[in-house]
Amino acid sequence: MQEAGKEVVVKESPDEERAQKALARSSFYGILSRGFAYPTEEILGEIRTGATSSELRGSAACLGEGLLQSVEALCEAMEREIAPLGLRDVEGGYNRIFSMGLLCPHHETFYTSAHVFMKSQDLADIQGFYNAFGFNLAEEQKELADFIGTELEFMYVLCFKEYHAIKKGEKDKADLCREVQAKFVEGHIGTWTEAFSMTLSVSSHMDYFITLGRLLEKFMDFDCQYLGVAPKKVSAPEEGWKRETEPLTCGGDVQGK
Repeated sequence: MQEAGKEVVVKESPDEERAQKALARSSFYGILSRGFAYPTEEILGEIRTGATSSELRGSAACLGEGLLQSVEALCEAMEREIAPLGLRDVEGGYNRIFSMGLLCPHHETFYTSAHVFMKSQDLADIQGFYNAFGFNLAEEQKELADFIGTELEFMYVLCFKEYHAIKKGEKDKADLCREVQAKFVEGHIGTWTEAFSMTLSVSSHMDYFITLGRLLEKFMDFDCQYLGVAPKKVSAPEEGWKRETEPLTCGGDVQGK
C-alpha cells in the first residue's frame, strides 16, 4: 500500500518515452522548416502569439537541457525583433539574405555538389527518399528538393510517422521510419547544415536568422547523436561568406519580388 504523504512516481514505458521524443523531434523539425520557409502571415502570427516559443520550449524540455540555451536565444530574438515587424519587413530581410545577391545559399547541393552531374545525382537521391514515403512537393512550390525548408519538413513527417506508428503499436513501421531518418540525416541534411549555419551567421544582421541557424546546428548535432549517425560534414564555401552591409530597417523597399 502507498504510505500517506508520499508521492508516487510513475515511470514512462520505453515505448511511450520513444513516442514522446519522436513527437518532440517532429516539433523541432517542423518549427525549423517554417522558420526557413518564405515568410507568411500565418508564420508571423504563430510568432506574435507566442505559440512558436511555447512549442519550442515544451519540446526542448522533453529532449534535454542541451537545447534550452539555443531555444531561449531564438525565442528572445522572435519576441524582440520579429514580432513587432510587418510581413513586408520580414519578407525584405528574408529576401536580402536568401534571394538578392545570394548572401546565404539555402540548398544542399550548393554546399555538397562539386559539379552539375553530381548535383543531378544528389537531387535524384533526395527525391527518391521523398517518393518512397509519398512526400510530394506542392505544385506551386518553386523550391528544389534540396531546399533547407523541404528537407526539414521531410524529417518532420518521418518523426511524426514514427510517433503515430509507436502509438498504434506498429513497431515495424516505427523502426522503418527511424531507419530512414538515420539514412537521410547521415547522407543529406546532416552533412551541410553546420556549413549553412556558419554561412548564415556571417551573412545577416538579423539576430532572428542567426539564432535560427544556431539552433538548427545544435539540434542537428543532438539528432545525429540520438540516431547514432556521424555524417561526413562539408565546409562552407568561401563565396557564400558575405555579410550584409546594412541592418534591416522597417518600411524599406526591400521587397525583392
